[in-house]
Amino acid sequence: MKTVEQVEAENRRKYSGEAYDARTICRPASGDGDDYASRMLRLKLEMVARECPGDVLVDLCCGAGEHLESTSRGRALAVGVDFSVPFLRHAEERRRSREEEEQEGGTIAFVCGNARSIPLADDSADALYSLSSLYYMPKLDEIIGEIARVLRPGGRCVLDLGGKPSLNSIVCAAYPELAVSCHVPVGEMLDACRSHGLEVIEHRRFQLLPMWGDRPWWLKPVLQPSWTRLLAIRVAGRMIDEWVSSLPIVRRFVFRHVLLCEKAGVQRQQS
Repeated sequence: MKTVEQVEAENRRKYSGEAYDARTICRPASGDGDDYASRMLRLKLEMVARECPGDVLVDLCCGAGEHLESTSRGRALAVGVDFSVPFLRHAEERRRSREEEEQEGGTIAFVCGNARSIPLADDSADALYSLSSLYYMPKLDEIIGEIARVLRPGGRCVLDLGGKPSLNSIVCAAYPELAVSCHVPVGEMLDACRSHGLEVIEHRRFQLLPMWGDRPWWLKPVLQPSWTRLLAIRVAGRMIDEWVSSLPIVRRFVFRHVLLCEKAGVQRQQS
């Protein structure tokens, strides 16, 4: 059994060039593809833009910072936090290039830090999001506590969490060369939010099937690309994947849980 420190050290190595490349770690937010991954990313970024207003935005586990180019628009300050120095160097290069091209958007800054100890002041952010990252980090309760600390009363966050038991957890275990997974039961996610004063106001579910990979061999029937293409089809405004993953019988066994939360405190004024 690996300790928290061992998991973090191993994943830091892998996210610093051992397994992942800073140039490709972030899927472009501007992509208009109809494939599953592109639709999934657009869904989450649109959720941030629509449901998380405010002048100060935090992208927790920002990677190379590409998503901040879209989510920072209309905000005074957007801060990307990540523990990978190579990723942040690449993000800074992108930021400087962006400024030279005079693209629309607010001020963007990047900070190196651990999600269990976010290097930002209490009540300093209006909004925060973390996409495709927190399920590689141990001690989710501590991370949720830090997110709640950083958010101002009434602030909102979009959290992309990974659940177990799920087929995706089995696939991840078959890829030891990738980041160490830290999936948690759905009840643990919701309890962590409640215990730190974050009210879950929307809960969306995805990935009953893994939707990637070709291991282990005995899961090959559900790892075929045809499943991903089928489940990416939109019906009544949502992907088939979400409709299936939201069914009462299966919802506890899906992998991806996207939570929209609001920190307890003063109510936002109506515009």
